[in-house]
Amino acid sequence: MPTDADIHGFASDPITYFSYSRHAMHTLPPRELAELQLAALQLRFAQLRDRLPVVRTMADEQDVRAIHELDDAAPLLFPHTVYKSYPPSLLTECRFDQLTTWLSRLTTVDLSGVDATGCDSIDGWLELLDTHTALRPAHSTGTSGTMSFAPHSYDDFDKLYEIMRLDVFPDPTQREEAIDFVYPYFRTGRSGIARHGAAIAERVARDPDRVHTLHPGLASADVMFLAGRLRAAAARGERDRVVIPESMRKRREEFEEAQRAARTGMGAFVERLADRLRGRRIVSLGTWDVNYRMAEAGLERGIEGLFAPDSVYCWGGGSKDGSMPDDWEAAARRFAGVPRLHHVYAMAEVTALNLFCTHGRYHIEPWTVLYVLDAETGRPLPRDGVRTGRAAFFDLLADSHWGGFVSGDRVTVDWSPCACGRTSPGLEQSIGRFSEQQGGDDKITCAASDEALGEALEFLNEELV
Repeated sequence: MPTDADIHGFASDPITYFSYSRHAMHTLPPRELAELQLAALQLRFAQLRDRLPVVRTMADEQDVRAIHELDDAAPLLFPHTVYKSYPPSLLTECRFDQLTTWLSRLTTVDLSGVDATGCDSIDGWLELLDTHTALRPAHSTGTSGTMSFAPHSYDDFDKLYEIMRLDVFPDPTQREEAIDFVYPYFRTGRSGIARHGAAIAERVARDPDRVHTLHPGLASADVMFLAGRLRAAAARGERDRVVIPESMRKRREEFEEAQRAARTGMGAFVERLADRLRGRRIVSLGTWDVNYRMAEAGLERGIEGLFAPDSVYCWGGGSKDGSMPDDWEAAARRFAGVPRLHHVYAMAEVTALNLFCTHGRYHIEPWTVLYVLDAETGRPLPRDGVRTGRAAFFDLLADSHWGGFVSGDRVTVDWSPCACGRTSPGLEQSIGRFSEQQGGDDKITCAASDEALGEALEFLNEELV
């Protein structure tokens, strides 16, 4: 049985618990890993049950008094709707004081001193939280016409990207080094992928001059929210009824600059990268569709083998429509000059970057309890063999919010040890979305749609003339 010190170390500081070894993290005997996960899950339940009202309510409704095995927590895994369970009018009417009260029920971070009564924009509200609290909420792209907010803390991202530094700098003597970060997105923002980008810039790149972005400005939450409302209104034939808040009218110059940056596009970006970074080792993060557009723009300009072969070139989030050209991966490698891409399965709701191995599996980080739920009943499937169902997770690193989350992803897991040597459960690369068959949801996706942003910026700048 694990000791109390083992449990606390595993759940709160895995990088030290595993002695800074990625190999050790993924080669625990399955039985030993399950024992550690269960003990850590019991710890989090004891810590958070009575501090988070929504967890206490769910536990009481499901009559869950204690966690005796991993599957006992399955009834307490949050559906994605929890993160947008506030009245939609709070956003449209800029009632950020009440939105703060709602958010405070999902986190142990003290928000009592936050005065949001003067906020007139989502961006302003999130900046207030960033400036005056340890909370770092990650918002969705608002594709359903409202927005989700995952209540992460600064410490969550700090832990995650200290772990990522092991992938970038596996040699212990390099742990304090900086590296160029290529990020084909906006410089700042608070969506899921923007929070990850900011964390890499701060904790991995460690130098603002070594952060290279497609757009210099802010990926505005207000613009994303407007984009979602535009699409929802267009589906109802009511696009002309969408009203632009006065607070957004005052930001006309900002939105015009964002649109100008968007028009400049990938071509100028890859040319800048070629001028500054040719032959250098870099770390990069982007969704499949955006990264492919970057590679395509580079190859069209004769740019190949751009970075050092040992660069860490991370791809995640999937393509926006689920389709890519047949040669997309070869084209990406040719442009970047790397022998392989670092595929990542991640989501803003869970503190993990699940890496893809050479034998075709995304290996789930050990501090993340994986559940595969029956698509019809929602019950957890047995934790053995090969199983297909809905992915759900319990994030054991989360100590200021509830780590249980049910995703919209359809996955196939193999619980047996992998030929790559890892013993952690592995997901097949072919991950689908149940929402494709059910009309969509508002998962806090990494694919913060450039198309939706561009559409909203165009609409804004036409209306603000």
